[in-house]
Amino acid sequence: MATLTVPPSLVSPLEDAIQLHKAFKGFGCDNAAVIGILAHRDATQRAYIEQEYRTMYSEDINKRLASELSGKLEVW
Repeated sequence: MATLTVPPSLVSPLEDAIQLHKAFKGFGCDNAAVIGILAHRDATQRAYIEQEYRTMYSEDINKRLASELSGKLEVW
């Protein structure tokens, strides 16, 4: 089982939402940025990111992830 590694200084959910939005811009998706953020946050932190993203961009981040990711990263 993997161990969750929390960054030394916690980044705000607002900053994570902004960085994810930037990763989705342009042609394709910056998969490394998405993984770098979401893989290093626990469920509570991801829920806060989801709330911030919805508030800022009036869009469901789960739907955006499903449309941006494919292959082994595809959301089920």
